[in-house]
Amino acid sequence: MDGSGIIDATQAESVELPSTYPAWVHDTSPIPDPLGHGERAVQFLRALRHPASDAPGRAFQLAPWQERIIRRIYGPRHPDGRRIVQTVFMLIGRGGRKTSLAAGLALLHTIGPERRPAGQVVAAAADRDQAGILFREAANIIREDRNLIAATKIYDAHNAPKKLVFKAQDITLKTLSSDAAAAHGQTPAMTFVDELHVWKGRDLWEALRSGAAKVDDSLTVIATTAGRGAETLAAEQYNYARRIALGEIDNPAYLPILFQAEPDDDWQDEAVWHKANPGLTHGFPSLEGLRGLAKEAKNKPADKAAFLQFNLNVWQANSRDPLFSMATFDSRAFDIDLADFEELPCYIGVDMSISGDLTAIVAAWRHDDDQISIHPWLFVPGDDLKGRADRDGLPYEQWRDEG
Repeated sequence: MDGSGIIDATQAESVELPSTYPAWVHDTSPIPDPLGHGERAVQFLRALRHPASDAPGRAFQLAPWQERIIRRIYGPRHPDGRRIVQTVFMLIGRGGRKTSLAAGLALLHTIGPERRPAGQVVAAAADRDQAGILFREAANIIREDRNLIAATKIYDAHNAPKKLVFKAQDITLKTLSSDAAAAHGQTPAMTFVDELHVWKGRDLWEALRSGAAKVDDSLTVIATTAGRGAETLAAEQYNYARRIALGEIDNPAYLPILFQAEPDDDWQDEAVWHKANPGLTHGFPSLEGLRGLAKEAKNKPADKAAFLQFNLNVWQANSRDPLFSMATFDSRAFDIDLADFEELPCYIGVDMSISGDLTAIVAAWRHDDDQISIHPWLFVPGDDLKGRADRDGLPYEQWRDEG
């Protein structure tokens, strides 16, 4: 929505939105790799062993689409040899095996050819348990190889900070969570951000981003399912990635990989499911499992909203049963002088925010042709604005300063 906040609500669903689908993941278009670092990364991952692998020798399995992503991250280079991609935003449905891929990438920077002496690798998540899942995945890969066991030290005590150290060069892989104190002082060469849509506040994000900026050629990989709301930290990154995918912003350093259904797609069409779940062809997630969820969701609005969000990656409004999607809502924004509505009948709705959220006043004008235009005014107390911004993950101070 633009600064006017005026929405033509009755025409929202008729808008056709362009696709952000990353077709390059599945085609055979060339991916530049002048220094061979993309190939090197792929070969390193294939040399690992994974305890859950059913391949011969429990070899780490890379689906073709995963290999293409790795080559796209590590292959393209600037003329001076620096990696072009500095940030990756990947939107992928549940069951897409992002944790295994993330663990492999973390090890690529901890013990693999992308490592740096005394470097830091960070696995960051919403809470300690979630961060621990990725760490244990990486640690279990290490435990599959006696040579890697000898080369590393794993600190995995219960209720203690998780840490994996490559002893020869003092490189550390550690976990951090957004529900803990901010990690100022970190200078990660590689950061993996898990499920950004459930992070609490912005402190850890800002600390990691500012720390990564101190390191030449650092890499941040964000992997998440879709979230809710239009003004959260995750939505901010998603919207930025989406605008790059649409060609509205030119930033080669930021790679958007958006596996999602479009708002106007038929959510029950299995072909649509493949768009949001690139591993579906290879058995992850389970096709039968998705069919079961979809069958239940057909007659349960809340289940349908969850299916759209977590399995098809359709970004949701705060409501679990919205009249229309936020994408189509935003697409109908237009500039107009409120004085033009003075002669129209107007209806006012007020939400007094007794639960601690925003206070909202919304005006709706009915035109002679029965179209409806709406305008919202949103309010928040000025007391403790920074604390509220941290709790809600919203840039209240920025909005205040921008008027």
